[in-house]
Amino acid sequence: MKKILLALFVCLLTACSLGIAGTPKEKVKEFLDKYKNQDSEVMDNLDEVISGEYTGEFKERYKTLMTNQYKDMDYKITEEVIDGDSAVVSVDITVYDYSNALNEADRYLSEHEDEFYKKSEDETTKEENNTGSKNTNKVLDNDKYMDYKLGLLEKVKDKKTYSIDFSLTKEDNTWKLDSLSDTDIEKIHGIYSE
Repeated sequence: MKKILLALFVCLLTACSLGIAGTPKEKVKEFLDKYKNQDSEVMDNLDEVISGEYTGEFKERYKTLMTNQYKDMDYKITEEVIDGDSAVVSVDITVYDYSNALNEADRYLSEHEDEFYKKSEDETTKEENNTGSKNTNKVLDNDKYMDYKLGLLEKVKDKKTYSIDFSLTKEDNTWKLDSLSDTDIEKIHGIYSE
């Protein structure tokens, strides 16, 4: 999930760097509003990124989760500090707290392996493994686990507020957002665990 969100952010940072906002504060507002308003560019990028990770029903459920995360996100710009061609804009962002649900899904999986793993007989013959019996491996039933995990995420109502410092650089008289850290991307998507 984290690698999907990172790819999405790289695309949007590039696009927002080309916008018309005049101040660092306006540039950050423009960036966050693209999410809040489900800008077509944001949604197209989301579709593209999640298509490689999810299919069918799971893709639609995940897209709905992220759409609701963006739509229901609240933010408040708390400070703008400009120092020459560099700036930092501090923002308090409030999002659904998906991190607890993800941690719970992982914990439940580790404690209830029998529910999510199925036995798969290895193609190794009795002679090849020198034990006189077939090898048996446990294989994760990904669909069952995805259904469980997405079910937990869909129940999330709690929100959490994070502080993020957006760094910007002025190039050719235009403020451009610097790359966000993985931690900041996780905060925006509500999957950051402290």
